[in-house]
Amino acid sequence: MKDPVDVHKVFAEYFKGYETLAYALSAKLADGNICLDIEAYKKELPNILNAEKAKEFFNETDSKFWVSPEDFELQIEGEYVANNSSVLKPFVILNGQAYLQRYFTYETQIIDNIRRLGNCFHIITGGPGSGKTYSVSTKLVELFRKNINLKVALAAPTGKAAARMNESIKNFAESPENGIPEKIKTNLTGLKAQTIHRLLGYMADSVFFRHDEKNRLPFDVVIIDECSMVDGAMMAKLLNAMNDNTELYLLGDKDQLASVEAGSVFGDLCRAGDTVLLKKKVDIKVESFRFKPNEGIGKFSKEVIDGTFSDVKSYSNDNQITIELLASEDPKTNLFKERVIKSGSFKKYALEYQEYIYEDNIGSALKSLNKVRFLCVTRDNDYSVAATNKAIERLLKETIADKEKFDPKEGFYHNQPVIITQNDYKLNIFNGDVGIIRRDGDVLVAYFETSDGEIRKIPAGYLNHFETVFAMTIHKSQGSEFDHVVVILPEKQGEKLLTRELLYTGVTRAKTNVLLMTSEQVLRKCVERSVSRASGLEERLKNIQG
Repeated sequence: MKDPVDVHKVFAEYFKGYETLAYALSAKLADGNICLDIEAYKKELPNILNAEKAKEFFNETDSKFWVSPEDFELQIEGEYVANNSSVLKPFVILNGQAYLQRYFTYETQIIDNIRRLGNCFHIITGGPGSGKTYSVSTKLVELFRKNINLKVALAAPTGKAAARMNESIKNFAESPENGIPEKIKTNLTGLKAQTIHRLLGYMADSVFFRHDEKNRLPFDVVIIDECSMVDGAMMAKLLNAMNDNTELYLLGDKDQLASVEAGSVFGDLCRAGDTVLLKKKVDIKVESFRFKPNEGIGKFSKEVIDGTFSDVKSYSNDNQITIELLASEDPKTNLFKERVIKSGSFKKYALEYQEYIYEDNIGSALKSLNKVRFLCVTRDNDYSVAATNKAIERLLKETIADKEKFDPKEGFYHNQPVIITQNDYKLNIFNGDVGIIRRDGDVLVAYFETSDGEIRKIPAGYLNHFETVFAMTIHKSQGSEFDHVVVILPEKQGEKLLTRELLYTGVTRAKTNVLLMTSEQVLRKCVERSVSRASGLEERLKNIQG
């Protein structure tokens, strides 16, 4: 069997004599960490080397990637290492943290831009239904009263999140109880949220955008939603593109999963709310107007994120939370195949998908599709998106007698729900957009609802990056809401991904009720473990003096 390629080794080979530092930074970055705690890593090194030696393809020459703590200490200074941002070298050491130059620069840009924007920089954070959008919408009304010609931009990380942003602001504007003057109402309903990539001006085959520090955005107010999904690089580029006098509002839930890419910027900024640069700029909403705090989703999500959940039985008669514990006397039993997909609850929610299948109006069908969603931790193996999608397809096929309505097969098929997995600027569809494949005469086409509520039709064959979406990963569900959510936690595969932030994010995608399918052991393990991402941003902000 061929020795698998280790990309971190390939990267580290470029820095002779600094292989351990280079390897560590590359590997940590892949795990979502912006930087490396030097003292902590020195303690880990002997154990890491022993684990590597136990692997089949280990070669003694590979020891240079995991040298002794003493030898590692010698790598934190020298020709490849800088100790401040004024010297351009591959690695930067600051406050006991090691960085790749690029990511140190991103952190520095974020800090410098917050300082530059001053009182124009605002953060509003809180859980679902805590009034984040209401607060910023109220502020917009106030600003429009002063200047009816105010230039406003709305954006979010995904198309789906942008569409929800449009819907929320439209509902606020059209609510009679808010008593908004007609001219201002027209301005509010005329705002169209877009993806952050589109706001900044995506350029094909480039990591740069049209709008940056040399060509800043021409808006008086910019509002960005779902900021927990924004990684360090994107946050730096977004802030770079702000004019000095642009009022910037960052909205999000600090307790949600951090971005897929490296960093936990929004959480870091919220935790640094008492620092010199951020004092009085972070508005934390603690009350939920959607969920009651002492029951259901409100109670469960708080217990999960606080790590205090302990009693499954306390939810036995809850109208919003159903916890279906998976167990078997035989340890060899495949709980997914024997307990999950054979469960009456699983079948009940899966069959709710019949509503969109039998709905002829495509706009109504798209809305019906988003009433329920199965959320998984991993993409493959048991308990995964792939396995759950297949199980639901089989169940619907067995239930729906009319094969003209539903007959799943490889490739595209009529009434197949799909999710876009990569931005496609030529087709104007974006990562996270959900659509339905349907027959249009003799061809199959994909229907999507745009962020402003219009229906777009695209030949199915044009889609390059998509997946079937009866189920999706919890990560991919960020920025979306559904009436009913089924959360399935894995027994083994994906176990390392289980954290309270993951479960909190999955559960809070639901507006009405949640079915949680897991073993008691996995549930407790999930609540006990919290996401830990190394970042120097919070500490650097705290070290800034007045």
